[in-house]
Amino acid sequence: MNPIKTLPSLLTSLKRPVASGEPLLLHVSEERTDKTLTRTMHLNGQSVYFKIAGTELPPPLPTWDFAVIAGLFTAMRLNRPLHVCGPASTSLLHNLEDFQETWAVWLPDMYHMIRITADREIEPPVMTDRRGVFAFSGGLDSTFAILRHHMKSVGRRIVNPAAAVLINGFDLDISNREAVEKATGSARAILDEMGIPLATVETNWKSVMCYNWGMEHMAGIIACLAQFQGMADVAVVGSDEGLDHLDIPWGCNPITNPNLSSKSLRVHTEGIGFTRSQRAGFIVENSNLAPHIRVCWENAHTGTNCGTCEKCIRTQLNFRAVGAEPQGYLKTAGFWRIATIPLRNLGDNYFLRESLREASRRGVRGWWRLACAIAIVKNVVLSPWLMLRNHLKHTIRKNENLYRQIRKLVKKNA
Repeated sequence: MNPIKTLPSLLTSLKRPVASGEPLLLHVSEERTDKTLTRTMHLNGQSVYFKIAGTELPPPLPTWDFAVIAGLFTAMRLNRPLHVCGPASTSLLHNLEDFQETWAVWLPDMYHMIRITADREIEPPVMTDRRGVFAFSGGLDSTFAILRHHMKSVGRRIVNPAAAVLINGFDLDISNREAVEKATGSARAILDEMGIPLATVETNWKSVMCYNWGMEHMAGIIACLAQFQGMADVAVVGSDEGLDHLDIPWGCNPITNPNLSSKSLRVHTEGIGFTRSQRAGFIVENSNLAPHIRVCWENAHTGTNCGTCEKCIRTQLNFRAVGAEPQGYLKTAGFWRIATIPLRNLGDNYFLRESLREASRRGVRGWWRLACAIAIVKNVVLSPWLMLRNHLKHTIRKNENLYRQIRKLVKKNA
């Protein structure tokens, strides 16, 4: 296909659609068997399913809160009111007003304040034993979060793990059964050490309803955890970053995460007081789980860690910074691979500097520190180009029709 011929249609897409006053209607259906439970939400002509499997299936839902959270960003992008054709928690709807207000300030060209109504607003009974359902990818952050609570090293904030939830359909392609099985095996190896049951949630939310993964992913994660409402009263997610470095706007953050809570299911963000290297140090010092941790997403089709992508290299540096040799990678990054680590955004340099700081604090030496320093200098030199590229990408993404047409064009010419 000739890109020049497609230019008129792309320019036509620059015109944003006029907002409609008609509300989006949200419906939910449920199918239950002895081994699985599937809940499907229907919104704006789209169907999104959540298929839950595990040793213990969650009870029937008192509200459709999960679907409200899953569909919220879609309604905000379309600037359409949202009506729940069923029950919703009054406290959740209250908190979502703060949630929307924040995102409308951060990205006003993309997200708008919308009105949410429901056939019935109720407040389900509140559990008091602080039972938690943990988002568990098997990565460094989620392993740190669940290990910390399992060891009861969080003081009065302790949450007793009722289940850990591995989500298939986000970084893991649900059609790649081999990768899903490998990732599930790694997650189970970690959880078996602590005696915590594993539940899986398979969903097409990312491919059907998510538009901007970096900003919207937490809504998808909490929608999966909210499937366990009534079985747990706390949803625990591992923090992407520590308080010493908050990249705002970003989907997972300590500002808007709590706004996805209701009185019956509160969202707790674990690890905000720790850097990524400090989390690695906690895991190494208190367990033998490091070889089972899975962090790779660029080559997630392998179901394991490629060892050469940015996330894999960065995590290897986290472990080197605390004096531990990286384990569980198909390849271990050498000097030049670290020195030429891919740069995706301006915040990447923070993670490299943080590893060097933690190594200095612990008195850890090694050849990798020079490679890391070279990578930092290289990234500083390339930062103007990165800023220009990211600004262009953000400008294009602000117009959803234009962005989707460019994506199709790129795929056809790949």
